[in-house]
Amino acid sequence: MHELDEETFTRYVVNQIEGNVTLHNPDNRETFPVSVVSNVMQSIRKTEDGTPVYSRFSVTIEHWNNSKYESMKKFHETKLLLRKINFTPVGSPIDVYDEITKKHRYGSRYEVNYNGLTNSFERIM
Repeated sequence: MHELDEETFTRYVVNQIEGNVTLHNPDNRETFPVSVVSNVMQSIRKTEDGTPVYSRFSVTIEHWNNSKYESMKKFHETKLLLRKINFTPVGSPIDVYDEITKKHRYGSRYEVNYNGLTNSFERIM
């Protein structure tokens, strides 16, 4: 049995995304394009003797780039990568133009179930 915490989950997600990745919103000094991983949340669904054995994780991933099309392309590439490991985008896409950086942000919130008994990610049904 393996317990997965928010930090380990975040490190895993960051390692799955190709390119420049950060954990905070960028400012003008950032190297663009950049992907932002944030708002990680674990919701424990089932425990055994106080140890989480089944959890749902959610994470927000945004891609900041010079144009909306470039941001959408990176979003699609990331969506395909994460789909292979059962992550599902949920809700409306994040689609914002940032006035400070003069960059487009495009992304989504992703959810996945984590099974601590098999140490694996399972699809959201």
